[in-house]
Amino acid sequence: MSRALVVIDHGPSTERGWLALRTALALSLGGHDVAVFLYAEGAGWALPVDARAWLGGDPDKEVAGLLDDAGAAVIVDRDSLEAIAGASVEPVRGIVLAERDDFDRRYSESATVVSP
Repeated sequence: MSRALVVIDHGPSTERGWLALRTALALSLGGHDVAVFLYAEGAGWALPVDARAWLGGDPDKEVAGLLDDAGAAVIVDRDSLEAIAGASVEPVRGIVLAERDDFDRRYSESATVVSP
């Protein structure tokens, strides 16, 4: 199974953010071992999101699907998350704060790197 890294830098308020999540899900369904790195505005996916009223979907289920169904590792850049929500916020269940070398290590181990 090859490793894939999906870098998501668009938040829940954009279609590109949703497309990036679905790309990660598709890679996992295709047999890849997927890691997702939430960065910049994409760190917004690490927070509780309720956009059903205007997007007609449930973003929290998209993230839960990555974590629970696909078994993806989802990490969020600490600085990006703090810029969006403040220093004391914690990511939602299953998403972990990136350690200093997480991105570099996952990038170097991945056969495929995608940033939709």
